[in-house]
Amino acid sequence: LYRIRHASHHHTGNRWCIYPMYDWAHTLSDYIEGITHSLCTLEFEVHRPLYEWILEALELPYPRPRQIEFARLNLTYTVMSKRKLIQLVEDGFVNGWDDPRMITIAGLRRRGLTANVLRSFANNIGVTKYPSL
Repeated sequence: LYRIRHASHHHTGNRWCIYPMYDWAHTLSDYIEGITHSLCTLEFEVHRPLYEWILEALELPYPRPRQIEFARLNLTYTVMSKRKLIQLVEDGFVNGWDDPRMITIAGLRRRGLTANVLRSFANNIGVTKYPSL
């Protein structure tokens, strides 16, 4: 659940050599922050047993978060990668997260889509565990 790496870290230098792995950090941060449902895409499904084991092994009091997986929504001709959206904002290609060209809720609202339209879209496509083509 931790990895030991004897190398200089870009923030802490050589002060630490032990780092929490994703599964440990994800589970505990969800619990500490009071997350009730941790929604993840399907590639995290294999991590759920460890997520649940950590909560049990530490005997953390209830309520505990639940990890739920779903298939990623893929829209054609649309940038949906968080990493790529961040780059568009940071490099000044768009005027912030609410730019109407962004596929963010704020951007879609500036395009004129209402909360009811977004809810209707989500209800119509549904949530599935099967990847779309």
